Amino acid sequence: MARRVKRKRGRFELHLDPRERELLRGLLGELRGLLELEAGDPRLARLYPDAYTDDPEQADEYRRMTHEELKQGRLAGIELVEASIEERVLSDEQLTAWMQAVNSLRLILGTMLGITDDDQELMFDPEDPEAQTQALYAYLGGLLDEIVDAQLEAL
Repeated sequence: MARRVKRKRGRFELHLDPRERELLRGLLGELRGLLELEAGDPRLARLYPDAYTDDPEQADEYRRMTHEELKQGRLAGIELVEASIEERVLSDEQLTAWMQAVNSLRLILGTMLGITDDDQELMFDPEDPEAQTQALYAYLGGLLDEIVDAQLEAL
């Protein structure tokens, strides 16, 4: 399978099928909606992990101090990805926004699937009611790997 993200002359070529771009566009809209939920929503647990696991009071204070800034940063990244969704060549800044958005989507899906470790093996069963979510999680993981690999080539 050909790589979808390639480094070329200081930029990044993005080779996505139109259906992939449409899928990602829809997922970005869903991500935007999820980010508007309360910080305590369980689907967002991995996006906003507790900084103080042994002190709930400090954890709440940290969340109050950082949640809005983190959310606004993610929303700005979504806007950058949406603005470049049809582009064939991305800048480093655009690819970084893609990486962050794809990772956020993957973290949310992983939480919904009960995946707690990136090394956790995903057993795919097409009859499983969560099969579509599992396939999407795997797709986003592959895309994220390609984005990271392309960025590492730049170093």
